Amino acid sequence: MKGFLITGGYVYDPATHGWSRRDIAVEGGKIVNAEVCRNSGSGEYTVIHGEGCIITTGLIDYHVHYFNHGTENGCNGDAASFPSGVTTAVDGGSCGAAGYEMYRKSGMAFSDVRILNMLLVGSGGQITDRYPEHLEKRYFDREKIRALFRRYPENLVSLKTRLSAGIIGEADARESLEATVELAEELGCNVNVHITDPAMDLEEMAAILRPGDVICHIYQGKGRETILDETGKVRTGIWKARERGVLFDASNGCNNFDLEICQKAIEQGLTPDIISSDINASGFYLQPLHSLPRILSKYLDFGMTLEEVLDRATIAPARLIGRKDLASLEAGTEADIAVFRLKKKEVPYLDRSGHRMTGTQVLVPQLTMKAGQVMYCQADFM
Repeated sequence: MKGFLITGGYVYDPATHGWSRRDIAVEGGKIVNAEVCRNSGSGEYTVIHGEGCIITTGLIDYHVHYFNHGTENGCNGDAASFPSGVTTAVDGGSCGAAGYEMYRKSGMAFSDVRILNMLLVGSGGQITDRYPEHLEKRYFDREKIRALFRRYPENLVSLKTRLSAGIIGEADARESLEATVELAEELGCNVNVHITDPAMDLEEMAAILRPGDVICHIYQGKGRETILDETGKVRTGIWKARERGVLFDASNGCNNFDLEICQKAIEQGLTPDIISSDINASGFYLQPLHSLPRILSKYLDFGMTLEEVLDRATIAPARLIGRKDLASLEAGTEADIAVFRLKKKEVPYLDRSGHRMTGTQVLVPQLTMKAGQVMYCQADFM
């Protein structure tokens, strides 16, 4: 067989933000002109009937933990990705400079999902939750970080730091963040900041960040403060950061998301720029995390459109990792494709604070293709 012809679906191309009724043809791991495919004889292609389905690019999960067996919170990347329509993932700082090479030669080398990395500024990485990572400025191994970014520019896409009260003291948090931003400026990458249970004032933190830097777990609800003020309004410094181009990642996780804070912020217009899962061993297909499609479905019930939700898990992260081609269905691009059905049904959501919500719809993955190879197919599909 030469390849595949996906017919009958409703196609959404994130690169153009456009919907169309058209066939998608795949040959040699690439998307090709469907008319050429049809003219060459349908018998040479496996036909995938996509009637009633949404066809789009493979999802990009911008925050995962896939260092399986290398860290306590690492999970199986292929098992987490392909049944969820994910073909590319960015590991959210599982490794620092000391462990990155081992990750490349073990978990990454044996994974079929495409894995890019944020490098944690703390050399030890997120090996365990039993003790903090030592993210203070004095522990930065700048020379090794620089060497790794020079050696692996195609894979290292961001510097990660975690400014939680249980990880770093308030006196060290500002200095650490400023030093991280300074190093990222030198390396030519962005910074990704974890803010759950913040160790410093969030508005001051946001003011230090540059356009293109990312605050993850933006809807967290732990500790002394959140993005909302005492009246429930989104804080002025958060709006100013957005105006300057600082990006907000919903990054659900298990302990890093509060339903009520998210609902209030979105009602005021503070929607996420990125929607990622933060999937890990403790939230692997379990509530309150479950999977990226389940998280995306939640934002449909928060009032975001299907296009907006899909963009947050395709073209938005694709721009950040410098791979806009991975969010395109044009001929000649990599055949990373996800097929979904949007089912109407009641779906339960909860968070670790005890808040609950019932959704009305859910994106259900039917098929996932990476580089023209079928990596997952629902049992009753095809």
